[in-house]
Amino acid sequence: MVFLFFAGIVFTLAVGVLSCLDWWKKHVAVSQVFFWAITTVLLVNMFYTVFNIKSITVKPLKEIMIFLSAVTFIMLIYTSLVMLIKYILGFILGGFIRPTNPFLRFVREKTITVPVLLGITALVGVIGYFHMNSITVSDYEINVEKASKNKTLTAAVVADMHIGISAHKDTIDTIVEKINEMKPDVVLLLGDIFDENTTTDEMEYFSESFKAVSSKYGSYFVYGNHENMNSGDVEHYLKEAGIKILEDDKAVIAGDITLVGMLSEYDSSGDPIERILKQKKVDTSKPVIVLKHEPLGIQSIADAGADVSMHGHTHGEQFPLTYLPFSLLNDMMCGTKQFGDMTAFTTQGAGGWGFHFKLPARSEVARVTINFKAKG
Repeated sequence: MVFLFFAGIVFTLAVGVLSCLDWWKKHVAVSQVFFWAITTVLLVNMFYTVFNIKSITVKPLKEIMIFLSAVTFIMLIYTSLVMLIKYILGFILGGFIRPTNPFLRFVREKTITVPVLLGITALVGVIGYFHMNSITVSDYEINVEKASKNKTLTAAVVADMHIGISAHKDTIDTIVEKINEMKPDVVLLLGDIFDENTTTDEMEYFSESFKAVSSKYGSYFVYGNHENMNSGDVEHYLKEAGIKILEDDKAVIAGDITLVGMLSEYDSSGDPIERILKQKKVDTSKPVIVLKHEPLGIQSIADAGADVSMHGHTHGEQFPLTYLPFSLLNDMMCGTKQFGDMTAFTTQGAGGWGFHFKLPARSEVARVTINFKAKG
């Protein structure tokens, strides 16, 4: 599946590059050598940034590479998609419509299309680059029909920071500040805080900065699918920050609310929710909140007796027009959704993977207020 996904990306990018080359040959009085030199530099930078930007230690250079990578990707992928649609339409309609038909001629025309598309997509790339930096606080409310000693529980929920490309030190500072402004009862970190591009220096900075986070019942973390791709000691830096890691484990807070943390869907050692609840002797007659990075297997979590499940992973809609295909791969994309008597919540995350770009989704720290039924 992953191979097919990347093969599709490469094929689509190839369509865009060849379309641009065709336009260049007809309208630019400069050797094709310059075209391939520019294209090669941009593509090498794009792929290098995605997979190995942590090796760049010069900050200004690193920031330039990340910016160019994001804008290049958006320009090429969306120009490619439009051109691919044009080619398909031209092929299909060509058998039914005369070549002189104005609409068919418009579909096949590339003189104006290519530069206009490149200009528009470059602008979108720049907007999405800066939009990712804008961390907002989003409010959500969940009602639980189960009695508790607590009237409400306010959780600050953070996921998918992807420190390295998506988030930097100033982003970490902003998130810590916004969490403390909430004065939450508990802080829940739902994975992919770090990934393969997070440097040791950045993990140390996160650890030191997060020590300043204040909440009544502490901070809890579940692993995402990217933390295990980092060669550093992720566990050490999380614990240094005072964060409790839940690996198929539980923690009781506020007297009678049980947090259950599940391992990532991509971790083969993870147990099903039913086994975790049984082994950890979780009392499902009292409120149970399940934390899992991916919004997958949510119905089984509901069937096991949980009242709330919380997830990250999807990034909302990090790239335009990706909501539908990614919604087919997950049980939900973002916000809240009912699964029987249980409410599931998925945050859009505080960042995204691969490219420093996020649009139309927003980078958020979620404030989730959970209301419990009064004891009667």
